[in-house]
Amino acid sequence: NGTKGNPVLSADLFGDWREEVVWRNEDSTALLIFSTTAPTEHRLVTLMHDPQYRVQVAAQNTGYNQPPHTSYHLGHGMKSPRYVPITTP
Repeated sequence: NGTKGNPVLSADLFGDWREEVVWRNEDSTALLIFSTTAPTEHRLVTLMHDPQYRVQVAAQNTGYNQPPHTSYHLGHGMKSPRYVPITTP
């Protein structure tokens, strides 16, 4: 929202497990998406495959503007996350 100057959304939008952040431009006529261009040697399942992360992204997008967190430790020394297939009815 414009009164707090906070980002529109932060989430793994492009599916490479690294998060992007979305901002509005000054007059709210465009969205600006910021992502890394740095290569990585780490290969992980997209963060959106984690059910807790997906729910937190949805909550962030509908009113509670806090960054999403995974249900597992994401960082140095982490174990491989569990793969959860995503299905829709």
